Amino acid sequence: MAEVKKDDYTEKEIAQLFEKAGRMGAILALLHFDSYGKDKENVRASLVDLVSRINAEKGVIYCRGEIEEVIETEGEKDKGFTTYTEVKVLFSSFDIAIGTCLKFGPIAIEVIEPNELRMNQEMMQNTLLNASSISQQFTNYFMTKLLKKEDLEEFQANLQKRVDKGKELMGTSKEKPKAEG
Repeated sequence: MAEVKKDDYTEKEIAQLFEKAGRMGAILALLHFDSYGKDKENVRASLVDLVSRINAEKGVIYCRGEIEEVIETEGEKDKGFTTYTEVKVLFSSFDIAIGTCLKFGPIAIEVIEPNELRMNQEMMQNTLLNASSISQQFTNYFMTKLLKKEDLEEFQANLQKRVDKGKELMGTSKEKPKAEG
């Protein structure tokens, strides 16, 4: 198996790192990814690159992925190759975990720690904002690649209107008293 990891830690150091980080709001999870293609080496290399990019993400404290052996598959039309990886990741916070999952799209996610998560208002807002930001980046990327010039200009003008309205709402929301419930 090929292995990509953030740093070389002893098992004891890793356990201590997970425990200490967990007390500070970190999330420990297993992310599962697969890869398919016609070229055996590219199938493996794509997952090595993926684990490396997750490792480099801001807010990733620890990352280790083991890539399984690439196997040959036979489909109806032609043959190809496949493999998968299970990546153990320690995220500094829940919003970093969500952002990373949105960005890289694992096929499965297993949260190891914590068993329960309590979020204050700031954490909830950061999590939702992170998800919204990634959604906007995704939309912007595809819109700029697929739209004609005039349609892109209209899209950008509408986006600016949204930004302006958001700033307006942010200003007024600070002035409104919170409703009691």
